[in-house]
Amino acid sequence: MLNIKENSMDFFSFLNFLWSTFHPIQVLMYLLLVGLIVNLFSKNKLFKVVNLITLILFILIVFLPNGTYLLWKLENTYSKPKIFPDKIDGMLILGSGTDPLLTDQHGQVTLTESIERITESIELIKKFPDAKVVYSGGMPTAKSQEKLSGVDVAKMFFTRMKIDVNKIIFEDQSKDTYENFIFSKKFINNTDGEKWLLVTSASHMKRAMSVAEKLGLNFIPYPVDYIVHKNYSWKVNYFLKGRRFLKNLNHFKIAAHEYVGLIAYYLSKRSSKLI
Repeated sequence: MLNIKENSMDFFSFLNFLWSTFHPIQVLMYLLLVGLIVNLFSKNKLFKVVNLITLILFILIVFLPNGTYLLWKLENTYSKPKIFPDKIDGMLILGSGTDPLLTDQHGQVTLTESIERITESIELIKKFPDAKVVYSGGMPTAKSQEKLSGVDVAKMFFTRMKIDVNKIIFEDQSKDTYENFIFSKKFINNTDGEKWLLVTSASHMKRAMSVAEKLGLNFIPYPVDYIVHKNYSWKVNYFLKGRRFLKNLNHFKIAAHEYVGLIAYYLSKRSSKLI
Protein backbone atom coordinates (compact mmCIF):
# COMPACT_ATOMS: atom_id res chain seq x y z
CA MET A 1 0.00 0.00 0.00
CA LEU A 2 1.31 3.44 -0.91
CA ASN A 3 2.46 5.44 2.07
CA ILE A 4 1.38 8.94 1.05
CA LYS A 5 2.86 10.64 4.11
CA GLU A 6 6.25 9.01 3.68
CA ASN A 7 6.34 9.77 -0.05
CA SER A 8 5.30 13.35 0.65
CA MET A 9 8.20 13.76 3.04
CA ASP A 10 10.60 12.26 0.48
CA PHE A 11 9.30 14.61 -2.18
CA PHE A 12 9.59 17.57 0.22
CA SER A 13 13.19 16.56 1.01
CA PHE A 14 13.91 16.26 -2.71
CA LEU A 15 12.48 19.72 -3.41
CA ASN A 16 14.43 21.16 -0.48
CA PHE A 17 17.61 19.62 -1.85
CA LEU A 18 16.96 21.04 -5.32
CA TRP A 19 16.28 24.51 -3.93
CA SER A 20 19.30 24.53 -1.61
CA THR A 21 21.58 23.26 -4.39
CA PHE A 22 20.26 25.14 -7.41
CA HIS A 23 19.05 28.34 -5.79
CA PRO A 24 20.02 31.15 -8.24
CA ILE A 25 22.34 32.72 -5.69
CA GLN A 26 23.93 29.34 -4.96
CA VAL A 27 24.54 28.78 -8.67
CA LEU A 28 26.06 32.26 -8.90
CA MET A 29 28.41 31.37 -6.04
CA TYR A 30 29.46 28.18 -7.83
CA LEU A 31 30.17 30.12 -11.02
CA LEU A 32 32.16 32.76 -9.14
CA LEU A 33 34.22 30.06 -7.47
CA VAL A 34 34.94 28.32 -10.76
CA GLY A 35 35.84 31.65 -12.33
CA LEU A 36 38.26 32.48 -9.53
CA ILE A 37 39.95 29.10 -9.76
CA VAL A 38 40.29 29.34 -13.56
CA ASN A 39 41.75 32.85 -13.29
CA LEU A 40 44.47 31.58 -10.97
CA PHE A 41 46.14 30.09 -14.04
CA SER A 42 46.64 33.52 -15.57
CA LYS A 43 50.21 34.35 -16.56
CA ASN A 44 50.03 37.84 -15.05
CA LYS A 45 51.54 37.51 -11.55
CA LEU A 46 49.73 40.50 -10.05
CA PHE A 47 46.40 39.30 -11.43
CA LYS A 48 47.20 35.86 -10.06
CA VAL A 49 47.93 37.17 -6.54
CA VAL A 50 44.77 39.29 -6.48
CA ASN A 51 42.66 36.31 -7.54
CA LEU A 52 44.30 34.06 -4.98
CA ILE A 53 43.51 36.53 -2.18
CA THR A 54 39.95 36.87 -3.51
CA LEU A 55 39.53 33.10 -3.62
CA ILE A 56 40.76 32.71 -0.02
CA LEU A 57 38.40 35.43 1.23
CA PHE A 58 35.57 33.96 -0.82
CA ILE A 59 36.02 30.58 0.83
CA LEU A 60 36.45 32.04 4.35
CA ILE A 61 33.41 34.31 4.14
CA VAL A 62 30.99 32.53 1.81
CA PHE A 63 31.70 28.81 1.98
CA LEU A 64 32.71 28.51 5.63
CA PRO A 65 30.55 29.63 8.59
CA ASN A 66 33.17 31.97 10.05
CA GLY A 67 30.70 34.84 10.15
CA THR A 68 28.25 32.67 12.09
CA TYR A 69 30.98 31.76 14.55
CA LEU A 70 32.00 35.39 15.08
CA LEU A 71 28.35 36.33 15.55
CA TRP A 72 27.89 33.50 18.06
CA LYS A 73 30.90 34.77 20.02
CA LEU A 74 29.39 38.25 20.19
CA GLU A 75 25.96 37.00 21.23
CA ASN A 76 27.42 34.95 24.06
CA THR A 77 29.50 37.74 25.60
CA TYR A 78 26.63 38.53 27.99
CA SER A 79 23.78 36.33 29.15
CA LYS A 80 20.22 37.18 30.05
CA PRO A 81 20.02 37.51 33.87
CA LYS A 82 18.61 34.36 35.48
CA ILE A 83 17.78 36.16 38.73
CA PHE A 84 16.73 39.81 38.91
CA PRO A 85 17.43 42.15 41.85
CA ASP A 86 14.50 42.74 44.20
CA LYS A 87 13.98 46.11 42.56
CA ILE A 88 14.73 47.37 39.07
CA ASP A 89 14.92 51.17 39.11
CA GLY A 90 15.01 51.70 35.37
CA MET A 91 15.71 50.34 31.92
CA LEU A 92 17.32 51.81 28.85
CA ILE A 93 16.03 50.44 25.56
CA LEU A 94 18.22 51.07 22.54
CA GLY A 95 15.79 51.65 19.71
CA SER A 96 15.59 49.52 16.59
CA GLY A 97 13.22 47.07 14.99
CA THR A 98 11.03 49.55 13.10
CA ASP A 99 11.03 50.93 9.56
CA PRO A 100 9.90 54.59 9.62
CA LEU A 101 10.03 54.98 5.83
CA LEU A 102 7.75 52.02 5.05
CA THR A 103 5.50 52.90 7.97
CA ASP A 104 5.09 56.40 6.58
CA GLN A 105 4.55 55.23 3.00
CA HIS A 106 2.05 52.46 3.71
CA GLY A 107 0.31 53.89 6.74
CA GLN A 108 0.89 50.85 8.97
CA VAL A 109 3.51 49.90 11.52
CA THR A 110 6.33 48.11 9.71
CA LEU A 111 8.76 46.08 11.80
CA THR A 112 12.25 44.74 11.11
CA GLU A 113 14.34 41.84 12.35
CA SER A 114 15.37 43.62 15.57
CA ILE A 115 11.83 44.06 16.87
CA GLU A 116 12.66 41.93 19.94
CA ARG A 117 14.20 45.06 21.47
CA ILE A 118 10.67 46.42 21.74
CA THR A 119 8.66 43.22 22.26
CA GLU A 120 10.90 42.02 25.10
CA SER A 121 10.91 45.48 26.67
CA ILE A 122 7.10 45.33 26.80
CA GLU A 123 7.38 42.25 29.01
CA LEU A 124 9.95 44.00 31.19
CA ILE A 125 7.74 47.08 31.55
CA LYS A 126 4.90 44.87 32.73
CA LYS A 127 7.23 42.94 35.05
CA PHE A 128 8.67 46.11 36.62
CA PRO A 129 5.83 48.66 36.46
CA ASP A 130 7.57 51.12 38.81
CA ALA A 131 10.82 51.27 36.84
CA LYS A 132 11.74 54.38 34.86
CA VAL A 133 11.81 53.58 31.14
CA VAL A 134 14.02 55.40 28.64
CA TYR A 135 13.68 54.57 24.95
CA SER A 136 16.57 55.92 22.91
CA GLY A 137 15.67 55.96 19.24
CA GLY A 138 16.85 58.33 16.57
CA MET A 139 16.03 61.08 14.13
CA PRO A 140 14.71 60.41 10.62
CA THR A 141 17.54 59.57 8.24
CA ALA A 142 18.47 62.05 5.53
CA LYS A 143 17.92 59.52 2.73
CA SER A 144 14.42 58.55 3.83
CA GLN A 145 12.98 62.09 3.87
CA GLU A 146 9.84 60.87 5.64
CA LYS A 147 8.14 62.59 8.53
CA LEU A 148 8.38 59.71 10.98
CA SER A 149 11.32 58.73 13.17
CA GLY A 150 12.10 55.44 14.86
CA VAL A 151 10.65 56.88 18.07
CA ASP A 152 7.38 57.76 16.32
CA VAL A 153 6.92 54.20 15.10
CA ALA A 154 7.91 52.79 18.50
CA LYS A 155 5.23 54.95 20.14
CA MET A 156 2.67 53.59 17.70
CA PHE A 157 3.68 50.02 18.45
CA PHE A 158 3.76 50.50 22.23
CA THR A 159 0.30 52.05 22.07
CA ARG A 160 -1.06 49.08 20.12
CA MET A 161 0.39 46.79 22.77
CA LYS A 162 -1.55 48.70 25.45
CA ILE A 163 1.54 50.35 26.95
CA ASP A 164 1.11 53.89 28.28
CA VAL A 165 3.67 55.88 26.28
CA ASN A 166 3.30 58.80 28.69
CA LYS A 167 5.27 56.74 31.22
CA ILE A 168 8.18 56.29 28.80
CA ILE A 169 10.91 58.87 28.24
CA PHE A 170 11.65 59.00 24.50
CA GLU A 171 15.04 60.27 23.37
CA ASP A 172 14.93 61.05 19.64
CA GLN A 173 18.15 62.93 18.88
CA SER A 174 20.70 60.12 18.76
CA LYS A 175 22.08 58.74 15.51
CA ASP A 176 24.41 56.03 16.81
CA THR A 177 25.18 53.92 19.89
CA TYR A 178 27.44 56.51 21.50
CA GLU A 179 24.80 59.21 21.16
CA ASN A 180 22.19 56.82 22.59
CA PHE A 181 24.02 57.01 25.90
CA ILE A 182 25.10 60.65 25.64
CA PHE A 183 21.53 61.91 25.12
CA SER A 184 20.00 59.40 27.56
CA LYS A 185 22.48 59.97 30.36
CA LYS A 186 20.59 62.95 31.77
CA PHE A 187 17.61 60.68 32.45
CA ILE A 188 19.69 58.00 34.16
CA ASN A 189 20.90 58.19 37.73
CA ASN A 190 22.47 54.85 38.60
CA THR A 191 25.45 56.18 40.52
CA ASP A 192 23.67 55.73 43.86
CA GLY A 193 23.25 51.99 43.65
CA GLU A 194 20.24 52.08 41.34
CA LYS A 195 19.71 48.96 39.24
CA TRP A 196 19.18 49.58 35.54
CA LEU A 197 18.63 47.14 32.69
CA LEU A 198 20.13 47.68 29.26
CA VAL A 199 18.03 46.20 26.45
CA THR A 200 19.61 45.74 23.03
CA SER A 201 20.45 43.04 20.50
CA ALA A 202 22.74 40.30 21.79
CA SER A 203 25.26 40.94 19.01
CA HIS A 204 25.27 44.65 19.85
CA MET A 205 25.48 44.28 23.63
CA LYS A 206 29.28 44.14 23.82
CA ARG A 207 29.71 47.50 22.11
CA ALA A 208 26.84 49.05 24.07
CA MET A 209 28.18 47.92 27.45
CA SER A 210 31.66 49.15 26.53
CA VAL A 211 30.29 52.63 25.74
CA ALA A 212 28.29 52.65 28.98
CA GLU A 213 31.38 51.74 31.01
CA LYS A 214 33.34 54.52 29.33
CA LEU A 215 30.67 57.02 30.39
CA GLY A 216 30.56 55.70 33.97
CA LEU A 217 27.12 54.11 33.64
CA ASN A 218 26.30 50.76 35.26
CA PHE A 219 23.83 48.42 33.64
CA ILE A 220 22.60 44.87 33.96
CA PRO A 221 22.74 43.57 30.38
CA TYR A 222 19.50 42.14 29.00
CA PRO A 223 20.38 40.85 25.51
CA VAL A 224 17.61 40.09 23.02
CA ASP A 225 17.25 39.51 19.28
CA TYR A 226 19.39 36.36 19.06
CA ILE A 227 20.32 35.04 15.63
CA VAL A 228 22.59 32.02 16.25
CA HIS A 229 21.72 28.86 18.17
CA LYS A 230 22.94 28.95 21.76
CA ASN A 231 24.88 25.67 21.47
CA TYR A 232 26.40 26.45 18.08
CA SER A 233 29.69 24.77 17.17
CA TRP A 234 31.84 25.42 14.13
CA LYS A 235 32.06 22.43 11.79
CA VAL A 236 33.98 22.13 8.56
CA ASN A 237 31.21 20.06 6.96
CA TYR A 238 28.64 22.73 7.77
CA PHE A 239 28.69 24.15 4.24
CA LEU A 240 28.71 20.68 2.67
CA LYS A 241 25.42 19.80 4.36
CA GLY A 242 23.68 23.13 4.29
CA ARG A 243 25.35 25.16 1.53
CA ARG A 244 24.02 28.20 3.37
CA PHE A 245 25.92 30.79 1.39
CA LEU A 246 23.45 33.59 1.94
CA LYS A 247 23.27 32.93 5.67
CA ASN A 248 27.07 32.86 5.91
CA LEU A 249 27.24 36.18 4.10
CA ASN A 250 24.55 37.79 6.22
CA HIS A 251 26.07 36.60 9.51
CA PHE A 252 29.51 37.81 8.43
CA LYS A 253 28.05 41.21 7.53
CA ILE A 254 26.41 41.59 10.96
CA ALA A 255 29.47 40.37 12.86
CA ALA A 256 31.88 42.50 10.81
CA HIS A 257 29.74 45.59 11.46
CA GLU A 258 30.02 45.04 15.22
CA TYR A 259 33.73 44.26 15.27
CA VAL A 260 34.53 47.27 13.10
CA GLY A 261 32.35 49.33 15.44
CA LEU A 262 34.22 48.01 18.49
CA ILE A 263 37.56 48.97 16.96
CA ALA A 264 36.38 52.39 15.76
CA TYR A 265 34.74 53.27 19.09
CA TYR A 266 37.83 52.25 21.04
CA LEU A 267 40.24 54.18 18.82
CA SER A 268 38.02 57.27 19.04
CA LYS A 269 37.90 56.86 22.85
CA ARG A 270 34.15 56.30 22.88
CA SER A 271 34.35 52.90 24.55
CA SER A 272 36.36 51.18 27.25
CA LYS A 273 37.27 47.93 25.50
CA LEU A 274 38.70 46.99 22.12
CA ILE A 275 37.57 43.40 21.67
